[in-house]
Amino acid sequence: MSDTEYTQVANQNDLQDRGILKVELFGKPIALFKVDSKVYALDAICSHEGGPLEDGTLNGFEIECPWHGSRFDIRTGQVTNPPAEFPQLVYEVKVEGNKILVKNKPESKKEKEKKIGKGPPEHELELLEKKKVEDTDIMSLRFGKKSEQNQIAHRKAPFDYTAGQYAYFDIGVVNNDPKGPIRHFTISSSPTEDFIMITTRIRESPYKQRLSSLQKGIKVKVRGPEGEFVLHEDYSKPAVFLSGGIGVTPFRSMIKYATDRQLPIKIIMFDSNRNERNIIFKDEFDEWANKNKNLKIVYTIDEEDGGTPWIGEKGRINKEILNKHLNDEANHSIFYVCGPPPMLKAMKSLLENELKITKDRIKIEEFTGY
Repeated sequence: MSDTEYTQVANQNDLQDRGILKVELFGKPIALFKVDSKVYALDAICSHEGGPLEDGTLNGFEIECPWHGSRFDIRTGQVTNPPAEFPQLVYEVKVEGNKILVKNKPESKKEKEKKIGKGPPEHELELLEKKKVEDTDIMSLRFGKKSEQNQIAHRKAPFDYTAGQYAYFDIGVVNNDPKGPIRHFTISSSPTEDFIMITTRIRESPYKQRLSSLQKGIKVKVRGPEGEFVLHEDYSKPAVFLSGGIGVTPFRSMIKYATDRQLPIKIIMFDSNRNERNIIFKDEFDEWANKNKNLKIVYTIDEEDGGTPWIGEKGRINKEILNKHLNDEANHSIFYVCGPPPMLKAMKSLLENELKITKDRIKIEEFTGY
């Protein structure tokens, strides 16, 4: 392939890992993304209503448009969340030394499938049970772990995933919801458990109302798993989890997995909630902390709810609370942050500016709600 088919659009030092950079290719705006040191390129104009993807939010391999929340896989350009209906054009990227070069023409469908495959498989999972957390708007739904849809010998295929990953759930017809019937949820169960569980807040949106009304035995289409928000492999480095509200779901999966597998990794979780009643998995976390000598849970609440006097930490997660419980672990830990956007922004600033944690030791997962 001739180098004349590629044009240099930027230098490596122009684009940080997990960063976004807008460039131009013959006057056409292109968005560059770097994830795990690899560079990807998409048409920068959202296929929905022309939003600027370079101003969007990058989460793993997904870019979310800042205008209406459409999401696209930066590797394939495929729509992963509506309202967008059409994929983004993808451009092949080469890196030569410090130079970032983009192919002058977008990739064909055949080229994309050859590079990454046809995407994650689709499963059909049966709803086993629903459980609402008393006095809250939080609900967990458990599905069977084996899919009814398997191309080989019509046998049930297991839904395999790594602790911390997410999947897309298609619950069928949802009336009056412009985003349609598909949303992505972190899988809050562990691969060591015999069910697939998602846990979410039930809001007034048509999707959430339909989700909460699903009856036992119904089958939903699930595509996945996806996501890079998973435990690091070097167990000599402690994992520090910072969670806010419903953002605790991937941490339940990771903690349960580490406990069941007796992984030799130290885990310290700081779980921030409005009050004690909203600590979603407290009984389970306390039980697992008693079994797992490498696990420590620090709860902090904003307000007491009138029950038994609270003896744990109070207020939002801050430098004083972290220093009190981390000791010297902060110097070599990997930090995982999951929660709503304001919490992520605050934690990112706390870690980088106050604790001087380098970006390569911070992993972030965002919950925007529906």
